[in-house]
Amino acid sequence: MQLISTSPSLLFASLLLLCSSSVHAGDCQKTTDIERERCTIADTGLRMNDLQAVGSHNSYKLAIPAPELARIRAYNERSAITLDYSHLPLKEQLNLGMRQIELDVVYDPEGGRFADPLLPRETAGEPGAQAYDAAQMQKPGFKVLHSQDIDVRSNCMTWILCLSEIRSWSQANPEHVPILIMLNAKEGGSAYPGVEPALDFNEAAYSALDAETLSVFSWHEIITPDLVRGDHPTLREAVLANNWPRLDDARGKVFFALDERPEKVRTYARDKASLQGLPMFVNSIDSSADHAAYFTINDPEGAFERIQATVTQGFIVRTRADANTIEARQDSTERREAAFASGAQYISTDYYVPRLEFSSYQVQLPSGSAARCNPVRCAP
Repeated sequence: MQLISTSPSLLFASLLLLCSSSVHAGDCQKTTDIERERCTIADTGLRMNDLQAVGSHNSYKLAIPAPELARIRAYNERSAITLDYSHLPLKEQLNLGMRQIELDVVYDPEGGRFADPLLPRETAGEPGAQAYDAAQMQKPGFKVLHSQDIDVRSNCMTWILCLSEIRSWSQANPEHVPILIMLNAKEGGSAYPGVEPALDFNEAAYSALDAETLSVFSWHEIITPDLVRGDHPTLREAVLANNWPRLDDARGKVFFALDERPEKVRTYARDKASLQGLPMFVNSIDSSADHAAYFTINDPEGAFERIQATVTQGFIVRTRADANTIEARQDSTERREAAFASGAQYISTDYYVPRLEFSSYQVQLPSGSAARCNPVRCAP
């Protein structure tokens, strides 16, 4: 994929020019691929927020079988269109260069709450129906799915299974740039009739989620708010002082971000203003908050200047190159190009490989690299 209609050679030359006149001069002027081929000064001037990488949206999601999708279409045609996407197994995505993974979790402390989903049950025996294997859903713990009873099929069905797959890949590829693992904490019901409501996330639920997270990844494998804060009074002050870990120190690690609205963020924080002692960052929303470090800003066209300003200040941003299958169906690249040019460190897509029945639309960095020097952080 080319950005802003620029040939790969011209794009490479322009990045060299940008980097050579920036605070990172010398660090990224030999290559745009800062994962597979390290910069000539071994990343000494680069911090983990100085990269740009591609990731996937709802990374766990499998295709909805035809008879189930037909039920959704009969109820709401627009929903059927927006839900018509799927992903490869997490390991394959990581092999393709995805460095941001998004997972949706539901709370199931007793097990079995989501083991007999509505649409697979209603369509069983119809042409094209697929059996639903509920074995993993019977166990207590957090489950990974998009919409209970409606869009339930996942390439890893529990939080622990998904994280274990990522960790296994990470251990086998220790030079990778930091992987952002985003999560949404799903609550409540659905307008679709007969849907089992998801349990609310209270402080006990978030404590259990942290415990499951730390049962897979050890503290030293995670870039935590405390690690970034260091000796600074608040996490925000640390970020503004450019205290993200150096890229060389961040390689082979992951970091987590709870992508939720303010009330859920407050519940997760448990009165810890800078997320002290917690493994996850949160969607800051308010840049003046003590916990401000990470932002989800999903509209790279409408919020282009905001994203650039946020990235320039030192915060990490995730945005989306496409949404609701629109860009792929229309072969529209404007949003994708805005996402890359915005400087958002992590750019999410459903189309790291094209869906050719729609179009050739695809999102990847030049030359298929996993990460490059950030075009805003690297600019003069």
